[in-house]
Amino acid sequence: MISGQKLEARDPSRQDQRDEPRRFTHLYLIALSVVAAFTIAGQVLVQRSINSQHSGSHAVNRAGAQRMLSQRIALKIVNYDETQAEGRAPIRVIESLRDRWVATHAELVARLGEIAFDRSDRDSLKGLFDELRQPMERISGLVDTLANRGSLTPAERNAVLTDQEIFLPLMDAVVLGFEQSVRARLAFLQNLELGLMTLTLVVLGLEAALVFRPAVRRLRSSLEQLEQQRRQTATRLESLRHLAGGIAHNFNNILTGIQGHAELQRLDAEASRQNTEYIDAQLAGCKRAADIVEQLLKYSGYGRFDREPTAVGSWLAGLAVSIVPSGSPTKVEVKVLEDATVAMDRSALAQAVDGIVANAIEAMAGRGGSVVVQLHQVAFGEPMVMSGPYRTALPPGLYACIRVIDDGEGISAGEIDRIFDPYHTRKQFGRGLGLAAILGVAHGHGGGIEVKSKPGCGTAVSLYLPMMATGTETYVTSGVRV
Repeated sequence: MISGQKLEARDPSRQDQRDEPRRFTHLYLIALSVVAAFTIAGQVLVQRSINSQHSGSHAVNRAGAQRMLSQRIALKIVNYDETQAEGRAPIRVIESLRDRWVATHAELVARLGEIAFDRSDRDSLKGLFDELRQPMERISGLVDTLANRGSLTPAERNAVLTDQEIFLPLMDAVVLGFEQSVRARLAFLQNLELGLMTLTLVVLGLEAALVFRPAVRRLRSSLEQLEQQRRQTATRLESLRHLAGGIAHNFNNILTGIQGHAELQRLDAEASRQNTEYIDAQLAGCKRAADIVEQLLKYSGYGRFDREPTAVGSWLAGLAVSIVPSGSPTKVEVKVLEDATVAMDRSALAQAVDGIVANAIEAMAGRGGSVVVQLHQVAFGEPMVMSGPYRTALPPGLYACIRVIDDGEGISAGEIDRIFDPYHTRKQFGRGLGLAAILGVAHGHGGGIEVKSKPGCGTAVSLYLPMMATGTETYVTSGVRV
């Protein structure tokens, strides 16, 4: 015999279903990596473009300053008068300007490779700097001559002006070449950045079409399947609830006949002075069976509820006196925040509230403290899903909320719905039908139950009952509004 595990391993469709999330994860990571790579590359290009613009602007400014510096040097050489009282101070100024001029020229030549955009620009600018070297060296040599002799001949002064006329147009050409090269580099980087942005958008579009769209479609399909399964489960539970109610009604009819015949038999036995011990045992068994039937009817929500308008606040305050077990260290505190009028079966709801409070007291694990029972009004502007296996959604309207709050051990999220299972084995919910019957009472009154809890932080159980409209009377019998 082949085990179910082996059969499942050989099923290709199930294997594909298990591998599908892994494939999607791989595709998702690859898509994110591609987008991240393009994004990083784009940011690098942006930063490089900014740095290039800054560096290029600095080079253009230095080249322009170099041109003006040569004019200052030539002007000071031509206007130098050795007969003035300043002595050699003006010559030292000229030497300082010349040294800075030469150093700037060397710096521009050294940075020519990073300033020029392409090889043709680099060759063109290199040629201009080669032409600039001769007039610059001649002017620099005349500055040394001025420093050594303390004066220049008229011919040497004219030579400075002649070299200056050669230097300035060449320097203008260098500045223009720098500007064109910087603009060309920025245009290239901007076009490359735009291309990367376009490619990133294309990749995002492909991801949306090839990765995310199928994933969303699969997720939507999975959610629809889960919702369909939930509805099917709720339908089955609802059918089971109806079945339990129907069986309970039929069993109650049979039980009524048995109990009636037993009562008649007891009357005959009393008339003939016979022993009624066995008949009394039969009647006691019928009573226990009737109690079970009553619980089943409450669980199904189709029990008989004799509802009458009731001010819940005063009713709840009177009920609090009787629902605390004798000798219990736990106190029950009733807080009527807002009173409300509800059409309700007082006896059935008294048992329901008593069961909820008893559960809260048990959750305190005998360590004392207090259980708070609050009453207030709640307005639902949209359908509100309740706790429990049926996921009943209460319609919009005004509801009275009886909330029982304890600070006990709490309930885990995975167990909250299970506490409504009949004969649930958890300690504080182990009283036969327990919360299942209480949930049936709530449904029979057109309301619901909401349970909020967290392990170690206590539990809050809210019982919602539809409030009566002012001046109207509403009664419900056997779970049907009339």
